[in-house]
Amino acid sequence: MNLLFIEGFQKMLIVLILVLIVLAISRKNLISLINTFSFQSLVLSVLVFLIYLEERNLNLVYLCTLTFASKCILIPFFLKKTRKSMNIYVDLQYNMFTPIASIFSSLILFSMLFFSLSFIKDQLEITSLNYVGIVVGLSLLFIGMLMIIGRKKIISKIIGYLMMENGVVLMSIFLGDLPFLIEALIFMDLLMLLAISSILGFGMDSSVEEFHAKLNPFRNWFKKVNKE
Repeated sequence: MNLLFIEGFQKMLIVLILVLIVLAISRKNLISLINTFSFQSLVLSVLVFLIYLEERNLNLVYLCTLTFASKCILIPFFLKKTRKSMNIYVDLQYNMFTPIASIFSSLILFSMLFFSLSFIKDQLEITSLNYVGIVVGLSLLFIGMLMIIGRKKIISKIIGYLMMENGVVLMSIFLGDLPFLIEALIFMDLLMLLAISSILGFGMDSSVEEFHAKLNPFRNWFKKVNKE
């Protein structure tokens, strides 16, 4: 009975992770968007810890600690500082999808993955918990990519990338443990990405296109220098 309760609670946490990214993709307020990502990472950390209590795999402790420290505390802190330096509060610009269209697209993506992978579930010989975890992990990858493509603000794109990385972590739990060294390298890559975004925050207002426009005077200056 306890095992069934724990497995049911884990499934609930996995579904909550999916719900949070669907909410995030429709968020316009950047602080709310960052907090949603932070809460999603907290839910992911709790899920990893519950799996550790069952399997007693020390790698899961490292993964849980790293996820909590970096994505619940450190990375949201840097994102909020970047937002403050860019002096923007909302993301109202969309390249392709409106918030409502993004929600429907996310649900369609999840449904397609859920039903398409159900045909190979028996061949993979995985439990229902693993199946749900893999499907939601893949959904996070595609929905995060949708967020990167659909949004124009640099912070929104970064959070889309971070949620894709949460999807990789979620899949690694149920497909096989992601080595701690690789996770550390991903973490360093995220820190570098945030550092670059913080630097760009002093030179761009909101989008990559606006930053390119600001670079045009420098490009013209380099052209004149080369001609001389």
